[in-house]
Amino acid sequence: MKKVQFFFVLSLSSIVLFMSCTKGDAGPAGPAGDTGATGAAGATGDTGPAGTDSVLYSAWIPVNMSDTIQPVADTTYYQWFTANAITSEILNTGTIVTYLQTVDQNGDSLIFNAATALTESYYVGNIYVASYPAGASNSSGYNYTGYNYRFIVIPGAIASTAFKGMTQQQLKKMSYTQITNVLKIRGNNSNIPARFNP
Repeated sequence: MKKVQFFFVLSLSSIVLFMSCTKGDAGPAGPAGDTGATGAAGATGDTGPAGTDSVLYSAWIPVNMSDTIQPVADTTYYQWFTANAITSEILNTGTIVTYLQTVDQNGDSLIFNAATALTESYYVGNIYVASYPAGASNSSGYNYTGYNYRFIVIPGAIASTAFKGMTQQQLKKMSYTQITNVLKIRGNNSNIPARFNP
């Protein structure tokens, strides 16, 4: 009987002891550790392809034409312009619009479509312009040296949205004021963005 009482007291003591040892509240957080060392820089990624959604255009480029004499004594004036904005994609799907600028006797700036005065050929990275003589022999083209030349390169996606419903031929005939108002071109340099400005 004493053994039973002993085990009963021992069990009761264990239960009381277990119940009195409940978990207390969490203590405050410890201080933050030191910042670790900066890791090594990763490798530079490859340059992405040029965007196809930007209108690119040149500054006003001085015209300084060369001449060549044909066998019939006719004189042709010509010039090459570097135009890195002209890619094969632009030649296939975009539009290139060009203008000539001069100052008249009153000091007013006159700007007109270059295609009305010059024969133009477009290549990847270049524009060739020429002023051919009239049909009669011993004549010459007009030398536009002293004028300024500007080209505007419009990707096909922009031509079809900003100039919706217009053909390439209609776009090329737009006045300088009309096209610069639509494209927000200002002054001598590009702002849409200035990706090409020789």
